[in-house]
Amino acid sequence: MSSPGRPLTVTRVTLPAALPSADAYPSERVVDVVLRTGHTLRIRPVRTDDASGLARFLDGLSVEARAFRFFSAGTDLHAAACAAADVDYRDRYGIVAVSGDDGSVLAHGMYIREGTGPAEVAFAVGDELHGQGIATTMLAHLAEAATANGIDRFVADVLPGNHRMVEVFRESGLDARVRAEPGLLVVSMPTELSAGAQARYDERDAAAAAAAVEAVLRPRAIAVVGASEREGSVGGAVLSNVLAAGYTGSVHAVHPHALSVHGVKAHPRVTDVDGPVDLAVIATPASAVAGAAHDCVAKGVRALVVISAGFAEAGPAGAARQRELLEICRAGGMRLVGPNCLGVLNTDPAVRLNA
Repeated sequence: MSSPGRPLTVTRVTLPAALPSADAYPSERVVDVVLRTGHTLRIRPVRTDDASGLARFLDGLSVEARAFRFFSAGTDLHAAACAAADVDYRDRYGIVAVSGDDGSVLAHGMYIREGTGPAEVAFAVGDELHGQGIATTMLAHLAEAATANGIDRFVADVLPGNHRMVEVFRESGLDARVRAEPGLLVVSMPTELSAGAQARYDERDAAAAAAAVEAVLRPRAIAVVGASEREGSVGGAVLSNVLAAGYTGSVHAVHPHALSVHGVKAHPRVTDVDGPVDLAVIATPASAVAGAAHDCVAKGVRALVVISAGFAEAGPAGAARQRELLEICRAGGMRLVGPNCLGVLNTDPAVRLNA
């Protein structure tokens, strides 16, 4: 998917001489959101140093996506990226959706107001996020920021063939009105969410939350990290419970040296497991949890259950470990249960999960 709009003042290719100060950055608008699939992404305001990341993102868009976004597939992407990073958080405001340890840009949206009229809004969304509701979510965040900055209306120019973006505006709940002009659709909408629009966003949030819980309570495959046959081992007990309950999915053991644990083939790391893993149950010393979580991000694990203790309940050092763990999970789009928890249980005969 991509977006409405001709290139928004793309001719402005240099950053302003007086950049917004660090104190001006609206850090309170940095949020983690859940997609329809249950995965998470971070949405944050654009920074003036995002130009290179935005350029890589725009370069990775399909030819069709660039044409929809800029009305031309041959747009100067460096100039467009510099223009997108030229923000003042009032009349020029942009947001990006990022994920992964490297913080790669996966989607971008912005509004620009010239004078006292409405603001023009535009989006570009990477192909991998099509159909996951990210454009609708970003539109709501842009609308909230615009309202706070005294902007009461958005307009967007959309190519007639860009049906997906027209649908985003119509489904946003912002009472979008569309009129046709020669070779162009012009969309106009208020920035303030009505009660009905808020209800629609709440419904989307509920559906996304349900999808997120699915990975925790109905995983297709789980890995027990820290599984061991050592007497008294928590990881060994968890794996034994999983097997005894008759879990209906695939079970994998993760141990740095063992070939098998309780008859289950063992792998040195989660990344060595063949096939997908929806849920990883971590029962290692607290100092090893962050490394295991990084491996889970690399593997594409959807959710973690961290049974290990030694986090916020253990003082300042543990609290720091917990913040690090949470940041890893949020950056990697994983859901987290724990740390220092008893595990998860689903007695549904179709699942039979006792971890």
